[in-house]
Amino acid sequence: MRSIICFIGVFLCLRTTASDSSAICEPKDVPGSRNDWIVLQEMSLGCWSNFTSQDGKEVHILKLLSSPENILTLLLPAANPSVLIITSSSALNILVYDNPAVNIYVKNGSSIRFFGKTGIPPQIQDAPFADSDSAVLKWAEETFGGVTSFTSARDPRNITFTGMKGAQRPSTCALQPETTADKQFIELNLKPPSDELKACYTKHSEEPLHVINIPDDVKIQNVSLHLPTKSKFFLRGPAGTVWVINNTKEFQFVSNNHIILNGMSVPLKETISDDPREIRQKVLLKFKGIPITSYSEIHLNVSHIQLWIRDTSSSVSTEVEHTTPAPSSSSVPIQMQLFSSPDYRLPLDPSSKVQSDKRVYVEITSESCGKIFSSINVRSCYVRPMQMVRKMQFEVEANNIRECPKRLSFSLEMLQDLPSSSWELECTVKLCDHSNRFCINETQVKRSFQVKPYISNQNPCFEFGLSAVLGIAFGGFLIGVLLTGALWFIKIRTGHPVALGMRSTAAELSVFSISGCPCGLTKRQPVPTHPSPSENSSTNSSTGSTQSTPTSSMA
Repeated sequence: MRSIICFIGVFLCLRTTASDSSAICEPKDVPGSRNDWIVLQEMSLGCWSNFTSQDGKEVHILKLLSSPENILTLLLPAANPSVLIITSSSALNILVYDNPAVNIYVKNGSSIRFFGKTGIPPQIQDAPFADSDSAVLKWAEETFGGVTSFTSARDPRNITFTGMKGAQRPSTCALQPETTADKQFIELNLKPPSDELKACYTKHSEEPLHVINIPDDVKIQNVSLHLPTKSKFFLRGPAGTVWVINNTKEFQFVSNNHIILNGMSVPLKETISDDPREIRQKVLLKFKGIPITSYSEIHLNVSHIQLWIRDTSSSVSTEVEHTTPAPSSSSVPIQMQLFSSPDYRLPLDPSSKVQSDKRVYVEITSESCGKIFSSINVRSCYVRPMQMVRKMQFEVEANNIRECPKRLSFSLEMLQDLPSSSWELECTVKLCDHSNRFCINETQVKRSFQVKPYISNQNPCFEFGLSAVLGIAFGGFLIGVLLTGALWFIKIRTGHPVALGMRSTAAELSVFSISGCPCGLTKRQPVPTHPSPSENSSTNSSTGSTQSTPTSSMA
């Protein structure tokens, strides 16, 4: 019986230990769908070739998958002579930096609105093609003889055509999953994804074990997976998901989906729920209690994706860096100028120093404001002295030129405790139309200026005006009158002049009083407090005889 109890206790302890070591960490949002150990990227359908038409023009098809919230900026000045076909299933607003050598085509009845840099919209031509990708390709091939490129872009901010380079390209354009990084003629600044990847990572001394979970409500069809050396993987996805792994390095995996490993098909028939608790139990069972290194959930609802998992000790691969360019600010030029007075006439000299008790006046302008856009919205402003950052409270100044330019002012008094040096003012702004419904993406404008501390007057002497002097004189007069009245009242009540002589008590040795001579003092003897009659008579006679002696002798 004891042996059975001991066996059960040991079994429970081992199970608890294994369960704790294989517990799944709490996944959190991964900003931009990338960090130092995991990168998620959408793969969209596209292609490019070396085709040019008989008149020497390239033919580009641009498929936009965007929401109508913001204005897309399309920059064409550097593009080669070309035909640009734009398709979108939603209403869009596009600001075009035009190029006369580029002809733009859209579908008949398209809800895309175009704006020109100078306020004049570019010339747009309608075309009778359907919405499907194959229909657009077919129309372009029949009309122009072929297609140079087909590019899909989800939520782009800026699209820049830079012109074809001398890279090797196929002769025909066949649609397939791709990334736009290899297309040297176009640059896409896409809106960073949000809430599309949740992940967590816990470093262990054992061989890494990575768990990837695609919930059933995400309709991903194909995952191209890039793995580190000597790792174990648990791959779970909805029915129909295919994991493509091109990796000749040593690793182990468990999955409920179809796997294509180095071109070989590996069908697996595991049944795994998307519940993390059930996944943890499966991992515990399949990998014998090995602790979980990372857990990832993918919520990007597209057909094809790429996913990189790498060891945190390794550096970022060149391929990953190349396919995930850093976002840039808006291409619409916005300027900010500083002034020292509210008349906005003389700009602040960058070399001059502003005293920290003054106000600084700001004017933000754009050459597109008043033509395409009708207002400038300022979201926030910050001051950066050295390595610190302070948010500034600004006031909107009156402007007779409507909403363009935008004029602000702010005080430096709240920054008295900061060191005086070269400071940088940075404001986040965006341009909008009159209804504020269509705006370009927020951008930052910066301006540097010099600051010197305010030092108050340190002179300790007081400066009095005429009113102060008269007030002091009148106050002195009133004090004198009050003191004189007080002395007169004391004299009336006591019968003795105050401060002109006082009688002493028996305990006093002597007192001094003023005689008739202004500078003479007579020393008087102490007088008994209660003298008897006899003492008075003898005293009087004694005094009289004493006083007559020097008189007779002097005579």
